[in-house]
Amino acid sequence: MVRVRPHRMVGPLVITLLAAVTACASPAEELADASSVKPRTVTVPSPSTPEAEADAGTGGALSKAELKRVLLKKTDMPEGWQLDVDSDRDDDKPPAMSDDCDRLAAQSNPTSGIYQVLAKASIITHDPAPGGKAYAILGSGLTSLSADDAKKVIPSARDLLPRCVNRHVTKDGLSGLLTYRAFDFPHLGDETLAFEATSRTDTGQAWVHSIVLVRVGTTLIRITRVNLTGTTPQHPDEALVRKQVEQVVAGPNKAG
Repeated sequence: MVRVRPHRMVGPLVITLLAAVTACASPAEELADASSVKPRTVTVPSPSTPEAEADAGTGGALSKAELKRVLLKKTDMPEGWQLDVDSDRDDDKPPAMSDDCDRLAAQSNPTSGIYQVLAKASIITHDPAPGGKAYAILGSGLTSLSADDAKKVIPSARDLLPRCVNRHVTKDGLSGLLTYRAFDFPHLGDETLAFEATSRTDTGQAWVHSIVLVRVGTTLIRITRVNLTGTTPQHPDEALVRKQVEQVVAGPNKAG
């Protein structure tokens, strides 16, 4: 069981192997975004800047404001789950990818830094447990990419899945077993891929991510549910995924 604190999820061994599953980002940022909401300085770019093009949408891509309108709300999440904070933050630099597991983690997360992100929005919640701990994490992330990049994500991740099975991962002197496997999920949008990433540390800790990726045009939907108490998969609810996909398909002008 992993404790969720205002600024990060503790446990260096857990953090190291979670980072391997989530494209080398810290779990506090990429999984739970458990940091408290921080004031943000918003600069309105001029129409000629790349930032303005991204905000207005490029090549049919949705802007940040539009993504937020079609994003799931807290009321869509399981009853009693607590909202953390959206993960709007600067894109990471492309991660160091030393093996197929690193490449798979990066490919399956469009905000990992390997693609140019035009806009993004997310919601992340956790199932609270006594003492400030969390039993599980559930979130939805939407990312606008160019048409070419959007079409690369799911096929690339699918090709890499069989290459990361029962891999022993060592980072900064900490180690454990990491394995990915696909699971059945209905075909939604233009493309769909569902898979699990299971981590077992050498000290006995274990947890499992269940991730559903769906492409709708140039928008990548990434819904993740993480069981922090063991390796029993807790897949994202099909109805929840369908609702997210339907809202993206309907578009921001029809969002409730």
